[in-house]
Amino acid sequence: MDDQNDLRLADEGDARLGAALRDVYAPPADPTYWEGLETRVLSLLAAHQMGIVRMQPNLWSVLGKWAAPGMAAAALLFVVAGLFWTRENEAQLQTTYEDVSEPSVLDTLPGAVHVVTAPGDGSSQREATFRYVLSH
Repeated sequence: MDDQNDLRLADEGDARLGAALRDVYAPPADPTYWEGLETRVLSLLAAHQMGIVRMQPNLWSVLGKWAAPGMAAAALLFVVAGLFWTRENEAQLQTTYEDVSEPSVLDTLPGAVHVVTAPGDGSSQREATFRYVLSH
């Protein structure tokens, strides 16, 4: 029951809105309105062509004149930003390559120390093992 009332109220609201819009957008009832409008428009155009009346530019006509230079500036800005971004990536790639390819500190340390000991001496063997482990 509530759904039917809601639909009826919505239909009534739509009908009222439609009637209000028809009143706003209805053509004028006076038949001389169109002739007067035509006369006013043609006289304004004639005065503008003779230079008597200068029409004020609106916002869109001013912005329309800026469209081409604005697009060119935006394209140039994108090219410059792309070049900087590419160079930054190349520098980062070069740094990464150098970090990976350069020898590390551990590679530059001298190799393992091999201690030659006499056979059968257990303490010397432990000392040699200890030195070997510390050298790596």
